[in-house]
Amino acid sequence: MSIKKTLTSVALSTALVLGGGVSAMAVDAAPAPAPTSSTAPKIKKDKAAIEAYKLALGEFKTANEKFKADRAANHAALESYKAALEAWKTANAAYFSAKTAILDTFKTAVNAAKAAYQTAYAAATTDEAKAAAKTALNNAVKAAATARDTAVAGLPALTAPMPTKPEISKPTKPTRPVHPSPKASAN
Repeated sequence: MSIKKTLTSVALSTALVLGGGVSAMAVDAAPAPAPTSSTAPKIKKDKAAIEAYKLALGEFKTANEKFKADRAANHAALESYKAALEAWKTANAAYFSAKTAILDTFKTAVNAAKAAYQTAYAAATTDEAKAAAKTALNNAVKAAATARDTAVAGLPALTAPMPTKPEISKPTKPTRPVHPSPKASAN
């Protein structure tokens, strides 16, 4: 019985395979229609959507150019501020270093006058000698103060006040318009 089943399935399989091929040959035998020389014009179904997209794309390009220009202006303003700040720091550092040297010279002169006073006061035996030592101290301090004030007045003036940081507002990046797709308009 198994041989009968095998033969039946082989015959059935052969018929199915050959039957489809024969019908396919019969379909191919029919002559194909001759192509026509004129084609139907393509009609854009979404012409209004495409025109709106083109208009939105033009607005986007304009907004994007403005965005780039604003960003470049912000960058230029920040670079200009940084350069001005560095120049201000350099000028003021020179002023303060010169003033520090003048004040150090003043302190050294006053300390030397005090040391001379203490030596003279310790060596003084009379009130007149002690008063002369005190007068010498006062005169030395006044001379040092006058020299300090003259040197500070001779310094170049401080530069303008510290430059202020520019107000930078971050420009908003424009969004690109969505292109109308045929699938989206068919729905």
